[in-house]
Amino acid sequence: MRLKKMSAIALTLMLSIGLAACSSGGSGTAGGNAGTGEPGTAQSEGGGANTSETAGGTTITVLNEGAVGIGVGVLNDLLEKKKQSLIKDETQNPRIAEEDFSYTPGQPLKKAGVFPYYYQSIIIDKLKSKNITAKTEDWGWGEPLIQKQTAGFLAKNMPDIIVGETQMPGFAQQGLLEPFPEEMAKEIREKTAPAAWKPMEYDGKIYGFASQPGVSSLFWNKKLVQEAGLDPNQAPATWEEFAANVQKVTEAGGGKFYGGGVYAGPNAGGYLRYGTLLVINGGGFADDRGQPVFNSDANVETVQFLKRLNAGHPAGLMVNTNEGTYFDAFKKGQIAYLIDGPWRAIESAQIGIDYGMAQIPLSPDGQPGNITIGAAFHAVPKDAKNKEAAFEYIRAMYSGGIQQLIADTGVRSPVLKSIAESEGYKSAHPEMYQHYLAMSGNVQGLPTFAKEDSKVWQMFGDAVTKSLMTNGDIKAILDEAQKKAEAVTK
Repeated sequence: MRLKKMSAIALTLMLSIGLAACSSGGSGTAGGNAGTGEPGTAQSEGGGANTSETAGGTTITVLNEGAVGIGVGVLNDLLEKKKQSLIKDETQNPRIAEEDFSYTPGQPLKKAGVFPYYYQSIIIDKLKSKNITAKTEDWGWGEPLIQKQTAGFLAKNMPDIIVGETQMPGFAQQGLLEPFPEEMAKEIREKTAPAAWKPMEYDGKIYGFASQPGVSSLFWNKKLVQEAGLDPNQAPATWEEFAANVQKVTEAGGGKFYGGGVYAGPNAGGYLRYGTLLVINGGGFADDRGQPVFNSDANVETVQFLKRLNAGHPAGLMVNTNEGTYFDAFKKGQIAYLIDGPWRAIESAQIGIDYGMAQIPLSPDGQPGNITIGAAFHAVPKDAKNKEAAFEYIRAMYSGGIQQLIADTGVRSPVLKSIAESEGYKSAHPEMYQHYLAMSGNVQGLPTFAKEDSKVWQMFGDAVTKSLMTNGDIKAILDEAQKKAEAVTK
């Protein structure tokens, strides 16, 4: 596969959220915005996040996604400044001419940096026909964003559209979000991949949408796999084949490299990756009431499989609390197999790894499934002032223009079926088409527990670590974690 250098640059722009959201810390800024009131404080008439400007139409307030955000202010006013800035930056390099600043749908972008510009330009054109103007606010990402959103909900002072990742399903379950109109929900179900909306479905209604969600796939270093006498172009299809391949690579490595498998640290980065194996095997973290289901038979089987994979790692690597250490091992050629989000493709190509990419192998009785990772879900709060206009913004996110733009980058796969399932897309982006296939079926988000969410997550993470690093009985360890979790969630 050949990937242009612009795709490597686009990785930073498009996946800034996804990479940050995979860790427990996040990377968003926590600062407030000039000219707007802090969420969670009383707002004067006509001020704050809920302002609705009716002169010449409706103005909605949208939280920046980060991957496509271009600043804070009215988008229409920001775009020309952004374009001039991009042109100025590019023309400092004499090899790049100003006329290269262009985009033809269906063709690769000539400049990776223009992705946010065109994304918002398409959105604005869609809104203009409805007499709607959008302005953005930046509330950061990760924990700072969650804190601001929580305060905003309590004060009933929220933007018209909010965005987030793992916290969003919990907001829906708590009744804080407006369900999508029925005709819009029907259209989304029919026209887009489940990963774009399924994690935000609750009690039969959809509460959020992601225009370019990520899910995990299996990646492997072809060179290391070949050194173990395996076909470097053949992905393992079953858990048994996967474990056998990991063992063969580990044996061939003789302590210099290992088979690898999946990161299983006791943090969000681990839950997002090995959680896909729980889903595939019919297990999971919680039921639809936010109660833990740690010790199910399916989960016990999955943790037993994780223990087999752990034997294909240097001691402690698979459960290292610093997820970066694990992914560095893949980048340095120290482990052969890895389960991760779509950005692993572009990054591997950038650093010269000849890699393979496929859907995650299935357990004996398993079914395809996944957990969204690096997915920025947009939703409309119950307290939003301009709900109808806000839904028009979300409609634009799954329009052909936006989805074609995403497809043309080659960094993420579009969710619009008519584009992703076309022969042209399959042939131009075979790896990302595999990613699109992985976005179908039983795709979930990380759940929110009924009470003491972070504490309960840690209970499960610690139990898995103990199961992998000791000779204790896995069923007994998960039974103990279940008992402790139930004591604080019920």
